[in-house]
Amino acid sequence: MENNRIILSLKDIVVKFRVRSKMLTSIRNVSFDIYDGETLAIVGESGSGKSVLTKTLTNMLESNGYIASGSIMYYPNEETQNDPEAYFKTETNLIKFHRGALTKDARKSIKSYNRSRVKKAKIQIGILNKQIEQNIDVENSQKTIESLQKEINAAHQEMASFNRLSLKMRLKVKPLMKILQANNDVSVLDEATIDTTLAYLAQEDYWTEFEAKLEEILQSAKAKEKVELQQIKILLEFWEYQNQTYFKNKHQATKDLKKLRGGTIATIFQDPMTSLNPLLSVGEQISEVLRKHQNLSHAEAKAEAINLMKKVKIPNAENRYKDIPGKYSGGMRQRIVIAIALACKPRILICDEPTTALDVTIQAQILDLIKELKVEYNLTVIFITHDLGVVANIADRVAVVYAGQIIEYGTTHDIYFNPQHPYTWALLCALPQLGEKGEELFSIAGTPPSLFNEIKGDPFAPRNEFALAIDYEVEPPMFEISKTHGAKTWLLDPRAPKIKKPKQLNKLHETISASRVGE
Repeated sequence: MENNRIILSLKDIVVKFRVRSKMLTSIRNVSFDIYDGETLAIVGESGSGKSVLTKTLTNMLESNGYIASGSIMYYPNEETQNDPEAYFKTETNLIKFHRGALTKDARKSIKSYNRSRVKKAKIQIGILNKQIEQNIDVENSQKTIESLQKEINAAHQEMASFNRLSLKMRLKVKPLMKILQANNDVSVLDEATIDTTLAYLAQEDYWTEFEAKLEEILQSAKAKEKVELQQIKILLEFWEYQNQTYFKNKHQATKDLKKLRGGTIATIFQDPMTSLNPLLSVGEQISEVLRKHQNLSHAEAKAEAINLMKKVKIPNAENRYKDIPGKYSGGMRQRIVIAIALACKPRILICDEPTTALDVTIQAQILDLIKELKVEYNLTVIFITHDLGVVANIADRVAVVYAGQIIEYGTTHDIYFNPQHPYTWALLCALPQLGEKGEELFSIAGTPPSLFNEIKGDPFAPRNEFALAIDYEVEPPMFEISKTHGAKTWLLDPRAPKIKKPKQLNKLHETISASRVGE
């Protein structure tokens, strides 16, 4: 992959699910970029958060899930910007669709949960302060208070991100926003207006997204720095959102999501039978998408559907147009699902374990088909799997996910021939091709941690035979190995002892060179 132009950028994404009276944090502060035209493989065990991570892109989370914080920026490429049929032609934060689509009940539930967090933390702080007054375990009590204060701040910030701008603040910034709406330029603002508005903002404990963006732009204006027109447009979008009613925002978010799903980002799911209507012919299901998204007539849609069936290599497509899914094999059904995804002419294609339900001979055919269509349609592909073997010959880069975090990323060569995280070692060692006759196949001991609880240190530590003492206490940072490669493990710290990698990895190069991994 030679193109280094970013098409999607995720920053500090946190995804939570409300489960009865508890909160499960499924994705924990994930940040990464996806480049235009690349194939990115996201790998990890079942339950690691792979699918949830990609569902955030199109707001397909279950009804009890929500994006607590972070941003997902979509940067359309030049082809999209020049496409008259494209809906999103400018830089867009996809999070705003999620916020706009949230129900009032969901918002109330989020606020209620965070108020409860704050209340419990304050009670604990009160108890600890009494212990300090009595000179009981002062040092540990102070550390715990600092931790609890951070939790209170996080809860307040999460509530603020779902709050609307206060009427008082709206009235204060309205004159300034009128000037920006008329001129699209911060240089026309006088210093007194900038200073007064910054003073208003400084009085707020926690900012909405609008207030945070306004403060950022005004600080740049005060420092006489250039503010890009795109940044002002984003601010104006936030302002428009704040001034619209809940129902108008929800209606707009629903409309935008319809354009986003399929037309910009399409998904191929794991089981084709659950993706297809068993009572409708496969041709009609493709035609329905074409009529809805491409505004084609029945005759035009049928002709294009047959053309798509041919592209995904359905033999005798004209005669099989009226067949129901039950007459197709698993591999042929998956080809129809791929045809439906392509019908909307997406820019990004998410493949959510598309080969898991298929036998190994069909897997290779589907992988080859995805590779061919990627080139033909100039797609960016996100490939999700729990098997590192199937991505060896399809991916440009690999991100390894564990317990809701990316614990290692790199080019395919980096991950296969220079893996650095013990979890990546374990996934590679679990490839059946690396097993030896007469020996038991490698398996990863233990189970992933519960995401209901706060995870201390490295989440893989309890299952890691190479774990250090610090792994149980402090979460490792993402160590940069090269410009394309990074890993979250204390083994990369210069002070860490040298560890010998598992012997199974010695056979990896030979195995990949000798055959296609995954077949």
